[in-house]
Amino acid sequence: MLQNFIMQFKFILLKAAVAAMTIASAFYPTTVTASDDDKIKNMSQLTCEEFLDMGMMQKIMSVVWLSGWTSKEEERYMFAPDRKLLSNKEDLLEQYCQNNQQDLVLNQVPDWKY
Repeated sequence: MLQNFIMQFKFILLKAAVAAMTIASAFYPTTVTASDDDKIKNMSQLTCEEFLDMGMMQKIMSVVWLSGWTSKEEERYMFAPDRKLLSNKEDLLEQYCQNNQQDLVLNQVPDWKY
């Protein structure tokens, strides 16, 4: 019985510590800054090789930007991102870029149809 009490007490302490750290982290200012190279990207010159070298978040943001661009080109001024559709577009773009690494990403984008 004492052993059970000790285990419960340790669990309560652990929960309290996690809660305290969560609350403390809410008040701790965190600043994330991009390097100069990450701030500006000419999307019209983005190659497939560069796209494939991007991290997951950069790829997602690129696909969102390109989807918005194609929406304007097709005179659809309401852009509502659909996660599944964007994921499919990212997959299609990655497949295309694997075989065409020197090509510009924009050469593939017109093939995206809704």
